[in-house]
Amino acid sequence: MTYGTIALVIVLFGVFTDPTRYADFDTYVYYLDALVYYPPPSWIYFELFSNLNLLAAHWLTRSVLSAIIFAHYMLGVVFMLATLVAYPPRRTSWQALLFTFAVLGPLLAFVTLRATPAYFLIAIGVRYAINRRPIAWLCLAMAASFHISALLAAPAMMLLYFERNLPSILRSNRPRSYYFKVALVIIAFCVLLPSLSGSFNNIIKSIPVISKYEVYTDVREGTVTQIGHYIFLVFISMLVMAFIYAQNESSRILNIYVLVSYALYVLLFFATSPIVAFRQTPFWIMPLIAVLPWDRLGVRRATAPGFVITCAVLMAFQFSQVYV
Repeated sequence: MTYGTIALVIVLFGVFTDPTRYADFDTYVYYLDALVYYPPPSWIYFELFSNLNLLAAHWLTRSVLSAIIFAHYMLGVVFMLATLVAYPPRRTSWQALLFTFAVLGPLLAFVTLRATPAYFLIAIGVRYAINRRPIAWLCLAMAASFHISALLAAPAMMLLYFERNLPSILRSNRPRSYYFKVALVIIAFCVLLPSLSGSFNNIIKSIPVISKYEVYTDVREGTVTQIGHYIFLVFISMLVMAFIYAQNESSRILNIYVLVSYALYVLLFFATSPIVAFRQTPFWIMPLIAVLPWDRLGVRRATAPGFVITCAVLMAFQFSQVYV
C-alpha cells in the first residue's frame, strides 16, 4: 500500500506541477545544450551513463527543452523502480519507505535527473559492502558514471567494507555513548571550519571536469533557501542522534558509515555550501533510514497517524525547497 501511495503522489505531482519550475531545470537545459552542440572531450568518460541518458532523451524528442521535460517525467518512473530494488518489500518497513520519500522524494523523484540513479546504486552497494561482497565496488563505479559526487561515499563505504579489519576506535561495536560523543565532536569541530570555503571552491575551479559544480557553492546569505538548509542541518543531526539512540544489532553495523558520512556532510555544509552538503546526504541517509528500528523510536500502531502526518509535513517542506 505504501508503494502504491508513493506512486500515486508522483503521478499527481507530475500532472499538476510545471516541470520548468523545479530546481536546476535551467541548469539541465544549459548542460544538455552544451552536450549536444558543444560536447567537451570528457563527455565520453566523465559521467558517461547520465550523458547517454540525456542524449537519448534528446534523440527521442529532437529538442533540448523537450528532452529535459521528458527526462523529468521519466525520473519519477526511475525513482519507483529503483525504490523497489533498493527497498525490497519483504525487507523494508513501511515507516522506512514513507520517511525516505518524505525526506528525499521531492529531490530524487523530480529534480536530480543525473544523480538519482547514483543515489540508489550507492544504497544498494552499501548492502553488499556490509557483507564484504566485491559487487559493492561495481555499484560505486556505476554510480560515479551517473554522477561524480558518488565518490563522496567512497571513503565511508571503504571503511564499512573493511570494518572487521579496522582498529577498535573505528569499529561499529563500541558502546552507544561513544558514538554520541563522536557526533558531538564532529559538530563542534566542523562548525569552526567555514574559513576553508575559499580553499574548497578554488580546488573545484582548478579541475576542469568538475568546475561546472562551482554553481552549487554560490548561495546568498539570508535567503529562504539558506534558512531551509540550516533547518535541514538540524534535522539531519537529530536523525543521526536518533539512529545512535535506537540502534540494535542489525543497524549498528552502519555506525562507522553513518558517522564518517555525517562528518563529511557537516564539513561540506560549512566549507563549501549547504547545497553541496544537501546533495551528499542521500548517499548515507537512505541506508540509515532503511535499518532504523522504528519501534524503538515510538512509531507503533497507536502513533502511526501522527507519524504519517509528520511525514506529510516534512515532504511539503522539502517540496517547497525544490519547486520555485
